[in-house]
Amino acid sequence: MTMGNGFQDDENEYSLTVSQFAKLCGTTRDTLRHYYEQGIIAPKVDPDNGYHYYSPAQISSFFFITTMRQAGCSIQEIRYMIDSGSKDAITRLGNSKILDMQRELFLINKKISALHLGMWILNTCDEHGFNKVFEDFIPDISVSSTPIKDSDTAFHVADIAEDISIHLAKTAGDGTLSTFPTGVTMSYENMRKKRYVYNNVVSLSFLPADNETSVQLPSNNVVACYHEHGQSDIDKIYEKMVSYMRRHGLTAVSDLFIVSLINLYNKEKQHTYFKYLFICVSK
Repeated sequence: MTMGNGFQDDENEYSLTVSQFAKLCGTTRDTLRHYYEQGIIAPKVDPDNGYHYYSPAQISSFFFITTMRQAGCSIQEIRYMIDSGSKDAITRLGNSKILDMQRELFLINKKISALHLGMWILNTCDEHGFNKVFEDFIPDISVSSTPIKDSDTAFHVADIAEDISIHLAKTAGDGTLSTFPTGVTMSYENMRKKRYVYNNVVSLSFLPADNETSVQLPSNNVVACYHEHGQSDIDKIYEKMVSYMRRHGLTAVSDLFIVSLINLYNKEKQHTYFKYLFICVSK
């Protein structure tokens, strides 16, 4: 028996209507029409009535195309791959998309790591409260830094606006560096002398250091303090930390890190901030 459709040899193979094929693939008629118009999955067309029929064998083709689309392939890339009919073309395209997705995964993990670090700092504040100096053992943290050009006059954030901009542009442009949490550093010597000038803009991360753009903190042992706007003058916190280190016979093995977790102005232009200060130490 024939269907009078001009493709008798394919009568049994091309037996699915557009609606049936769409249902089996979990897609829409519009998507199938788009793929047909783009030449990447073609049904048989009945020359008598113009109806389209698909083969069950094309279900796997549809899901292959769907997988490649989810991997970021354009319609043009898929059409070229199909037209070439080459295993090498499929391999090249597939491998290039794997590399793209691996990089995307790395960037997602970087964002997750940044938020984890920020949340860790916020959550550990509950254990210690504000303006209380304490010793702590912190997780492994890597640091990327940008030296401040004129550290002799870097007394306030306003003095280093350009340096902060350079640092954030560098971290954003690199694509592998964290831009949050971000802060500044101050040498322990200047801190001890009550000369409160900044020397670096820094960003912290839980991701391992690569020793090119980031380095590991020299010690997990720290003297730390949480400081909130309006609670106490931050200069007093510096003095408390130096005094604490002297009393307990601790030696600084890093600069002081002053990390801004919250630094906001509300609609009334009222300023509020929350900082985590720490310095790596040894006994």
